[in-house]
Amino acid sequence: MPNQKWTGDVRITTITANETLPLRQRALWPDHPPQASRVEGDATAQHYGGFEADQLICTASLFPSDASLRLRKFATAPEHQGCGFGSTMLQFLLDTARAQNMETFWMDARQSAQPFYARFGFSADGEVFFKRSVPYLRMSRRL
Repeated sequence: MPNQKWTGDVRITTITANETLPLRQRALWPDHPPQASRVEGDATAQHYGGFEADQLICTASLFPSDASLRLRKFATAPEHQGCGFGSTMLQFLLDTARAQNMETFWMDARQSAQPFYARFGFSADGEVFFKRSVPYLRMSRRL
């Protein structure tokens, strides 16, 4: 599995958990401190950053468990949302999961992002639930 990939003007490479925190906070939970964006397992997860020039514009963290890979804290800088950076990152992550011989890829997705994930073949599993009053759905797909 490559640890760096260029896709158009975006370079995707491995980064540390600490490098993800400022963007996670700014894009996902702006009303909370950056440390509130840390999750259990960050120390051993696979973290990726998407860079345009030298600016970090997208982050994602993968948490493997047996034959499944969980996506957590997928964040794109607000000023870059809707420009294709998230799609580029998600395709890279799916390719990464296949290269690791994973069978299932899943995440707890904000309900508002359901159409985005559906374009990549993800389907909702179960009912809506809430995190900090934000509605979420568990979504998954076989690889």
